[in-house]
Amino acid sequence: MLLGDYNPGGKLPVSVAHNAGQVPVYYSHPWGSGWHQSESIGFTDYVDCPHRPRYPFGFGLSYTSFAYADLEISREEVPAGESVEIAFTVENTGPVPGDEVAQLYISDVYASMTRPVKELAGFARVHLKPGEKKRLAFTLHTSQLAFLDQDMKWKIEHGQILVEAAASSEDVRLSGSFRIDGDMWIAGKSREFWAGTSAVSIR
Repeated sequence: MLLGDYNPGGKLPVSVAHNAGQVPVYYSHPWGSGWHQSESIGFTDYVDCPHRPRYPFGFGLSYTSFAYADLEISREEVPAGESVEIAFTVENTGPVPGDEVAQLYISDVYASMTRPVKELAGFARVHLKPGEKKRLAFTLHTSQLAFLDQDMKWKIEHGQILVEAAASSEDVRLSGSFRIDGDMWIAGKSREFWAGTSAVSIR
């Protein structure tokens, strides 16, 4: 690996802090807390270290590079309880073959309860030769965005949902949005936890 005979493709399952003073630091913290406040509170650092982690969730290294393009969201408005398809293209723009772990994040922009800044909705690991492209498609069910409301019932809530195609939780390459139309309460056991994925080679 150090000599380039093997090209790594793994990504971090946690955020890595600069030092113990930053802990806890994680990508899915609630709105208004942690290092995502950044410049909005008048300063960009803690007393002696940055707001942001040394290595964010989903970070990884490779001997090649990847480009993301052509984000498509199949529906602008999605009734609660239904699904939406999100697709984008990943291309190997570097000189050697490699694996990319493309990540899909979702954010509930305006919710009646405190929600995470972003959540990992799905990912796809694809092997690409130099110049090769693949079209990745994620099927996202609105129940993935359900949360426990004030009555401790699982609620799919209407509102705007931000979608991000990213190489890590910080390295966002493409973004878009859709709206959930209407509210719906569901049984906890009926929730979807992961977006289904597919990958197709394109020319």
